[in-house]
Amino acid sequence: MTNKAVFLDRDDTLISDPGYIKHPSQVKLLSGVGQSLTLLKKMGYLLVVVTNQSGVARGILTEAELEQIHHHLKKLLADEGVYLDAVYHCPYHPEGTVKKYTKESDLRKPQPGMLLKAAKELDIDLSQSWMVGDSYRDIAAGHRAGCQTILLDTPGKTQVRDFYDPEPDKRAVNLREAVNILRMVEFQQKAQAARAARGQDEEPAAAAAPPAADVPAVSPAVEEMPPPAEPDATKEDTASAASVEDTFIQQPQAPAPQPSAPVETKPEPRPEPAAASAPEDTSRQLLEEILHRVKTNSRYDQYAEFSVFMLLAWLVQALAAFALVLSVWFWLDKDRGVEAVQTMIGYAVALQLLVIALLMMHDKNK
Repeated sequence: MTNKAVFLDRDDTLISDPGYIKHPSQVKLLSGVGQSLTLLKKMGYLLVVVTNQSGVARGILTEAELEQIHHHLKKLLADEGVYLDAVYHCPYHPEGTVKKYTKESDLRKPQPGMLLKAAKELDIDLSQSWMVGDSYRDIAAGHRAGCQTILLDTPGKTQVRDFYDPEPDKRAVNLREAVNILRMVEFQQKAQAARAARGQDEEPAAAAAPPAADVPAVSPAVEEMPPPAEPDATKEDTASAASVEDTFIQQPQAPAPQPSAPVETKPEPRPEPAAASAPEDTSRQLLEEILHRVKTNSRYDQYAEFSVFMLLAWLVQALAAFALVLSVWFWLDKDRGVEAVQTMIGYAVALQLLVIALLMMHDKNK
């Protein structure tokens, strides 16, 4: 097998997902998709879309209508100078209403059927390929096919992971960051190959080195020097465990036994570690989730595409806030009349409506 590929989910990976898409006019490319796919093509990857389309089994649309939707998707990408190598879909679902498509199928993700079919038809080396999608179904299908995987962890979208779902190899906030990850992986692979090649070139030079007899012998004093004593790892681990226990669980210590006559004492009950650590575990999980969301939003902003509408929205929002401040100032100023206050409030409301319109235009042009 000679080709490598990037398998791509469709909805919320290449195009926005309003629900079940039933008409080509609903197909909207996500920001930066065309540029990202162009870079993947330049890196030598085949571009293969693999998508579950249970709407066919549910009677929402036909396969002919689905073909028109995918034809429009290809046209939108062609307008940006990039072409898909193949599109595979699974129309089956066990809870469908159309008898022909109401069944289980190996093509349906998380099963790897679509990826295996593409590998056979397009001569793809799955071990050199990647699966990119926004759900753990995509990640599971990629792992079962033998691909590496990237999960698109879009801000604001909750990822539902079952117990048996594998973890992705990488995470990204959108397709643009996923491409940067692949470029970094390829750079590291090329660097490792270059180091290995240099190592092979140095072996003949090492063989031509002078024999061991010509090398000065090491002095006996150095040879007989005893090796440094290894640190007692058991003692360190014990001390570390003790310090952690003292930090999180404060327990009363029983008094040492006296040599005098034994006195019967009732042992004090030990606090349950789980109960003591439960609030701390909850707080730690909450802090980790907050930190993850902050990092994700920061990365999303970094890879978000610049928009003139968004810039204008921020400027108009600042003017609206300034108008509200002026209205409060006029209200506190006895020399100003009620009309001045109402005028400033009217300006603030009008500017805020303009902000909403700019944001809607920004979303429409994504």
